[in-house]
Amino acid sequence: MNDADIEQVLRSAGPREKPPVAIERAVHDSLRAEWRALVAEGQRQRRRRMGFALAAGILAAAVGVWVAAPRMTGPADVVATLALASGEVRVRSGWFGGWRAIAGGQGLASGQTLQTGSAGRGVLTLPGGVSARMDHDTRVLLAGGDEVVLERGALYVDAGPGPTPEAPLDVVTPAGSLRHVGTQYEVRLLDAGVRLRVREGRVEWQAKDGAIEHSGAGEQLTISNDGSVERSATPLYGESWDWIAGATPAIDIEGLPLAEFLSWAARELGCEVDYATAGIESEAAAIVVHGSISGLTPLQALDAVLATTSVRAQVVEGRIVVGVQDPAVQPSVSNSIAKPAT
Repeated sequence: MNDADIEQVLRSAGPREKPPVAIERAVHDSLRAEWRALVAEGQRQRRRRMGFALAAGILAAAVGVWVAAPRMTGPADVVATLALASGEVRVRSGWFGGWRAIAGGQGLASGQTLQTGSAGRGVLTLPGGVSARMDHDTRVLLAGGDEVVLERGALYVDAGPGPTPEAPLDVVTPAGSLRHVGTQYEVRLLDAGVRLRVREGRVEWQAKDGAIEHSGAGEQLTISNDGSVERSATPLYGESWDWIAGATPAIDIEGLPLAEFLSWAARELGCEVDYATAGIESEAAAIVVHGSISGLTPLQALDAVLATTSVRAQVVEGRIVVGVQDPAVQPSVSNSIAKPAT
């Protein structure tokens, strides 16, 4: 059969009968609804793809701005200085920054995190001369020049000997925050909370629920994660404070009166200076010391400095007892300095 034969057959069959109007309309409406649904779904998919593309673009732009920010705005303002770094001390900038080693003397910006290793210690110098010493395995976030976040380990804060510090400092912990008033204190994170020991002055503790506690020299507060507070007495000197001696920044003793050096050593050791006589006190005020105590602990510095003078001293029961050096006895660690009693 060819095309002509097929055409003849179709003509003989006559026109096809039209379906009822109702059925034709129903089929037409059904096809139109399906077509509209397909068009709507295509539009949704296009909008979804556009939304994903827009979100990806915003994310890429945000990352680009974050990466380029230091170049666009310049280096961040320095809010602290790493005055001393012993052993492993590392720093990280921002959430995505990698850890890198850092040496003493370098500035630190707000938002940076500092971390000491298992044998490392560090000392931060903050505005107003506030010192924050980091024990082993300690991590702190610098939220600003007046706020640090203790994330792990322990800090020893020294706000200076004055009754009112020149600059405030808030130490934030998972259980609450601390504020000092001319103070030396240690704050250490525990598995079940926070331990606070005050060596000098006063501190204010504010829990996360807003409750406030005050503590003074010789007091220890143990704050549990549920907010309960336990008070007890704590010594101002002894082995429990020894780690601080390993993180003591040296002072410049060149040309310093011996009496001032003794006051510094006593404060670092949690002791008081006790002169045997008024004459010896006057002699100590008149003696001028020279040299350097860099790299020495307060006890080692005490022994090294006194070895060059006519004065001797012993550290006994929280006191540095100062007398006159016996000319027949050569100074040494064993006979001029006794370790604190524990």
